[in-house]
Amino acid sequence: QAIWAQGLRPPIESSLWARVQFLASGDLCAMVAVFGRPGFALVATSGAALVLQCFAGSSLRGGQQRGQPSEDPLKILFVGNSFTFGPSAFNTTEQNNLPRFFKLVAESLNHSVHQQEDTIGGCNVFVHRPSINPLGLNCSDTAYADCLSSGLKDCNYEQCWAVNNTHVDLSDGCSVNPGILYGVQDAPCPQRLMKQDFGAWDVVVLQDNSILPSVVGALNQMLAPSVSEYSRVLRQSGAHQTHRFGEPIVAMFMTWSYYDGGHRKCPGTDIPACFPNGTLDGFTDCETSDAWSESIATHPCQAYSLARGYAEMLEYGAKVLVPNGLAWEAARGSEPIPQQCKAAIDAEFPGPGPLANLSLPIKLEDETLARWRGAKAQDLFLYQGPDYNSTYCDDGCHVDNHPSALGQYLNALVFFATLFGESPVGADWPQGQVVDGMALPTIDEQDARALQHIAHEVVVPYLATWWSGSLVPRRTAPPAMPLPLWRPGSEAVGGEMFGGGA
Repeated sequence: QAIWAQGLRPPIESSLWARVQFLASGDLCAMVAVFGRPGFALVATSGAALVLQCFAGSSLRGGQQRGQPSEDPLKILFVGNSFTFGPSAFNTTEQNNLPRFFKLVAESLNHSVHQQEDTIGGCNVFVHRPSINPLGLNCSDTAYADCLSSGLKDCNYEQCWAVNNTHVDLSDGCSVNPGILYGVQDAPCPQRLMKQDFGAWDVVVLQDNSILPSVVGALNQMLAPSVSEYSRVLRQSGAHQTHRFGEPIVAMFMTWSYYDGGHRKCPGTDIPACFPNGTLDGFTDCETSDAWSESIATHPCQAYSLARGYAEMLEYGAKVLVPNGLAWEAARGSEPIPQQCKAAIDAEFPGPGPLANLSLPIKLEDETLARWRGAKAQDLFLYQGPDYNSTYCDDGCHVDNHPSALGQYLNALVFFATLFGESPVGADWPQGQVVDGMALPTIDEQDARALQHIAHEVVVPYLATWWSGSLVPRRTAPPAMPLPLWRPGSEAVGGEMFGGGA
């Protein structure tokens, strides 16, 4: 009831497999638990137990069942980095591209999708913001190519750089801040937010640097203002248009722990132009204390830290939390979160947060689905070849922190279940199909089916939590820190915000 009072329509779809789902029947609509058939259900909504009767065939799309296409395509923009665009594994050419994996899953279950991405490897949401990447900038068409051809020695940092690569054509009118480098598998285009090639966006997904959400200072001064800005711009740009969920929404892409936890004393950063104010180290006391490194030292600790950080964004304008990181932990066997690191992480936040009603980690009812325990978890991460000396493990692994095709498929399933409110069991899986011009890799059928059930168990029973962005108290984001133009050798700017910079 509280969700509907806010004018936000949650994802709605009937499904014989769904244990908890959102159903609609005029004003009677509410979240109900369905155990494979229509009937009565007892649910908790805004802390109250309600008995509601709904009809298992009703939905916002006129009672459509699985097997019938949705009336309108879901229009979704993914904003992120290489965790989203999905680099190729060693000796392969196929990308593990989340937007296309998601489209494959959704359309195999009869939901049409229009997708685009704005991805820059190694960067953060802060540098994608519309306020610093407006449409119609007068950018240099040649500055980026000239910079690369000179070995980064002769670069024009006074003017924005027009983008021209495999996935973004010069005619698309996309640009990035000077100094931001990208590869052939990136799709850099912050302007896609406002270009709206398919019409007003239904969903804009935000995915940040893999370590930033575990650094609370950066979370507050970089990610929170960014989420607030995206939410405001979306509301303004789509105020008079029809949207699937009643309004355009921001969805937070909760990412996963590294294979063996953080394995670093300080957060650091890899790409200076993405962090022109300095590294993330200045947000911590990592030079004199082990408190931050201990908070992400193991994969259960790091996963919890990331989950708390991303969940906090529901208080700054995001409407939906997509719990990918929690699904990865479930696939790995739901190892307990050490109480010491959990308490230290919780102490960094002003309150219990949107996840307080959950018992974490989420445990699977069918524990045999957790096929990626121990060293087997390496299969969820990107293999970089036999000569790759990984810094993400101490057991001789050859993977990095990116998702493998299996890991990215799990992400796509979790996105589908969260956004459509429907079980992903029965979805198609990557088998070399071509989706929006990109060939997909191939994964094992039995692994795919296990991942479908994992996504179902992690997402569907807790939809009220993932969609609680309209219910949690709204906080005002701190002012966004300044973003100076980056130049090689320039001093970090940010003063006390960055503890004097790195």
